[in-house]
Amino acid sequence: MFKEFGMKRKPTFMIVPMIDIIFFLLVFFMMNSLQTVAQKSLDVQLPKAQAAVQQKQVPVIITLDTAGHIVIDGKPLSFDDAKGILTNKAQDNPSLAVVLQADTRAAHGQVVAIMDMVRSAGIKKFSIGATNK
Repeated sequence: MFKEFGMKRKPTFMIVPMIDIIFFLLVFFMMNSLQTVAQKSLDVQLPKAQAAVQQKQVPVIITLDTAGHIVIDGKPLSFDDAKGILTNKAQDNPSLAVVLQADTRAAHGQVVAIMDMVRSAGIKKFSIGATNK
């Protein structure tokens, strides 16, 4: 039957390229799922609130620990660098949302300074992170 169509041998089923593709897809989905997991680079205890809600869009996360270290999206930054990054992101996306995850023991003055930095960068959507009781 195969000789009628000009084929001299039967086609072979090659499994090695299929295995390569499956492993590539596995690695792709594993790396993609790592990007969707919330990054926790600092040990921060969020205050508890009964009215805490989950954000619908992915916001920029600013983390402030008790020592006053600022981390934006997993990158430790100085105050001036953080202000520059927020200003650039606000210019690129006018509907940018920011969540401040400050430790319960963080200094009030540092929290207010970060809130002022966010407002001066032109960001209108700002919230403070908290966990449900």
